[in-house]
Amino acid sequence: MLKNRRGRRCLCRVSVFVMVLLFASTGYGDGRSVVVLDPGHGGKDAGVTGSYGAAEKDVSLALALEVKRQLGRKYDIRLTRESDRGLSVVRRTELANSFHGDLMISFHSGGGLSRDANRIALFVQREKKERRLAPKGEDGWDGGHRPYIAESQALASVLKRSLSILDGYEGVGYSGVPLKVAKGARMPVVLVEVGNLTNPREEGRLENPDHLRQVSAAVAAGIDAFLLR
Repeated sequence: MLKNRRGRRCLCRVSVFVMVLLFASTGYGDGRSVVVLDPGHGGKDAGVTGSYGAAEKDVSLALALEVKRQLGRKYDIRLTRESDRGLSVVRRTELANSFHGDLMISFHSGGGLSRDANRIALFVQREKKERRLAPKGEDGWDGGHRPYIAESQALASVLKRSLSILDGYEGVGYSGVPLKVAKGARMPVVLVEVGNLTNPREEGRLENPDHLRQVSAAVAAGIDAFLLR
């Protein structure tokens, strides 16, 4: 009986040791900054669709996965989705908060009536000029994101500099809008809209792995510069 008890204790110690190794290998609790990447759309929601069938949901996922590949050894990268599945905006924010993210980037592509337009746009939560008190028990218009708006603006500025080096775009715009994915997020949040899928030339570029790597590298450089300030 004593021998069996010792065996069970030994087995428990080994199990704990294995769990520690597993957590260490996945970056759990290792002190690295947590970067949340949110590929827009997914599942039945394809987003913008190009003339030749490229879907925004696929482009956004490809960009997020490539940024994860480039930064995964340096930071703890978490994705709100890693496959073609639909998520509500609220669920995306909930996941980001559950990951205890240090920042969140939401990936999208643009569209429109013009077949020639091609730009990169950055969006952050708009700061309201009039601040009214929220009803008791509510977080107000921004769901508690207000303390992170200034940092979101700083992150957008850094990303704008890094994305401005890319060729083939009319420019990089940056504006504050009512940003649903930022509502309630306890971290800086920037939505990055890369190119216009309704532009046939850009549609082809966004399906080109080399171009996706270049765009992802610019985003990764911006994230890195922001976290190393």
